[in-house]
Amino acid sequence: MKNILIAARTAEACKTLAGFINGGDYEVTTASDGMTIRSIDIGRFDYIFISVPLENENGFELMSELRRRTDAHLIAIVREEAADAAAKRLSETGAFIVTKPVFKSSLMQAIRFCETHADNEMIFRRRIAELEQQAERDKKLNRAKLIVMTKEQLSEDEAHRRIQKLAMNMRVSQYEVAEDIINGLLI
Repeated sequence: MKNILIAARTAEACKTLAGFINGGDYEVTTASDGMTIRSIDIGRFDYIFISVPLENENGFELMSELRRRTDAHLIAIVREEAADAAAKRLSETGAFIVTKPVFKSSLMQAIRFCETHADNEMIFRRRIAELEQQAERDKKLNRAKLIVMTKEQLSEDEAHRRIQKLAMNMRVSQYEVAEDIINGLLI
């Protein structure tokens, strides 16, 4: 179940927006001012919709503050004529912009977009981690080759072949052989 926080200037606006989303896999909480939002444990929310301006503030500073406090997807609901300005002002927060008047389809589209974005971000983070691991292994292998080149007076190609041969004979990866060479266990 996904938790959603909806904030709007009036309780009626909150109720209307919540009515678009309520049900299914979503649990909706509403608030009508920034002070209430600041007092809520926002870490439990997956999505935070804020219809700006709020009762006691414009909502933009609140969204910037929320970005620092949570990884929830932020969605700003703004007047159509203010959408470009809001997008510029909120660019650092990564907030998705929905324009008024709001329809169920636009809110659900925002949620689907955020879910897709999160899936893509996870794929990219996983790929970055894989590339960082590969770079670290390559760095160890190169360091081991340098040690072999220095100790045994070999060329880079010969040192590489020596590490490959050791790995085959020991039935381990070249990276394990490289770690053993670096740790002084081999050569």
